Amino acid sequence: MAFREIYAEARLEQQAHRAIIDENAKLTEALQAARHEEQVATKAAEEAIHAVEALVTATERLKEHLGRRRQVLKDAAAKVADHSSQTLKARMKTDPLPTEYADAIVALLEGSRVSDSRERVGDWIKVALKSDPGAWASISSQILQLYEAKSMAGAPAEPGDALLARIKGLFFGGGQLTSFAATRVYSLLSDVTVGAVLSAVPRDHIILTYVDSNGKDLAFEKASEGQQASALLELLLRQSAGTLIIDQPEDDLDNNVVMKIVELIRSSKSNRQLVFATHNPNIVVNGDADKVITLEGGRVDPRPDAESPRIGLKTDGAIETPSVKRAITDIMEGGEMAFDLRRRKYRFGVEAT
Repeated sequence: MAFREIYAEARLEQQAHRAIIDENAKLTEALQAARHEEQVATKAAEEAIHAVEALVTATERLKEHLGRRRQVLKDAAAKVADHSSQTLKARMKTDPLPTEYADAIVALLEGSRVSDSRERVGDWIKVALKSDPGAWASISSQILQLYEAKSMAGAPAEPGDALLARIKGLFFGGGQLTSFAATRVYSLLSDVTVGAVLSAVPRDHIILTYVDSNGKDLAFEKASEGQQASALLELLLRQSAGTLIIDQPEDDLDNNVVMKIVELIRSSKSNRQLVFATHNPNIVVNGDADKVITLEGGRVDPRPDAESPRIGLKTDGAIETPSVKRAITDIMEGGEMAFDLRRRKYRFGVEAT
């Protein structure tokens, strides 16, 4: 065989060998990339599992805290009647359209060109909750599933047809979102927006009912100002919480009610600190105030650039202090005689001079 033929065959074999080496290198590189992707996927799967476990734990804790809060409100409501001499009733009420629910859904519709989105969201949620109290749990679960599907697909810019159909089928009961709106919702699915949905909790509150002298129930806001004030004052004074500060309680009360309130003041002040701002000396004297501070207005300076007159301290001391007694008797009906009668009746202080 001629040299050239042998050389040509050798060249061909060398090229084939080199191609095999190159192919092997490519396969090795692809294998390494696949292993890396597998490791990343495994890590992501593990993180997803931990995230799901953390989500389940957080959800259970949220439910537990919500249950405790509701029980606290129920217990507090149950005590209202006893603490108000049966003039008030209380019950816990859950908002039929929790603002937190609506806010979370409206955030997902931002920029979706859905007209009257807040009103429509409100109607949708309200109807859903009315027919099924657990509807919000179902809605939030489906939104979470949409976000999981988006994440598992690698969060592409556009949703696939199947995911788009699921989004359209969820909102407003299905069939009311355009493809543009559904795509916009898809783009807004994130840790923040989905987290807001999952953490939305309704704000339960207490509803008060006033019971009049005939035993008739009346919505608290429809009771007179005097009825409201007397009932709330009694409710507050029968509790043994922290310091209670009340400004001019006599404004909405007649004298008979004031005398009832001062009796409560006398019994309550041994359990808590009471601070009253009042123009009614009966509250001070009959309530057996331990410390009395009287104030007086400052003089008005006629100069244009002068400061406004300031309130000044007139007296400060115990109720039996002569200067305090004089300040009280100056405005008390019956004057000093009435003061001394009340002092002897309630046995406070020493003989005033």
